[in-house]
Amino acid sequence: MSHRVPAPGADLDAPTIPLPDDAAHHLVHVLRLGVGAPVIVFDAGREVTATLQHADGAWCAQASGPARAGVGGAAVTLAYGLPKGDKLDAVLRQVTELGVQRVVLLDCARSVVRPERRARVEAARPPGARRRAGGAPVRAGRRVPDIEGPRAVAAAAEVLADHTRWVLHPEGGGPIAAAPLGAPLAVFVGPEGGFAPDELAALEGAHRVTLGPRVLRTETAAPVACALALHRLGAL
Repeated sequence: MSHRVPAPGADLDAPTIPLPDDAAHHLVHVLRLGVGAPVIVFDAGREVTATLQHADGAWCAQASGPARAGVGGAAVTLAYGLPKGDKLDAVLRQVTELGVQRVVLLDCARSVVRPERRARVEAARPPGARRRAGGAPVRAGRRVPDIEGPRAVAAAAEVLADHTRWVLHPEGGGPIAAAPLGAPLAVFVGPEGGFAPDELAALEGAHRVTLGPRVLRTETAAPVACALALHRLGAL
């Protein structure tokens, strides 16, 4: 069995590929692999078969053949209203495992965590996001999604204007199974208090969707909506 290793930004066409410290730690100290162990190094939809090596005090992968198309994330963006507490950590882990490519954090009027707490948001970004994802990228063969923001809802709507946009909202929406589909796709999920009226107005033209009669917590609704979007796109 070859273990999958994320190497963001690596030159997969090079004969020797340096491995990120966290990925090397997982391979050597968690999985107990040694020199010569088969691995698959991947990034952004490409991968290469290789063997684990140690040279000049660092762990690397020696390619066993040419790079090829491989497992990548789907063209889905989660636009997510900043939640309170540790909910952001859990959502990042789950959407990483699912294969979401991008997360845009939203500064919403009803967000409990205000954007001036920048240290917490910065800690959510790579490489911190990879560490806080609890090994999810390695286990699932995914890379950590790009993480942006926080942005105002109107600004995020403008940035994602070229996407098919779904807005999770309990009123006036239809089931995700019947929502217009297209890639790239952006899924907007509000914070605990939902989107404010002016934020919904900024999302005019987006398709309102629901998850049925149940009202889910924001940290549950976000990965569920993303999973359904990925399923409809044939990526899950």
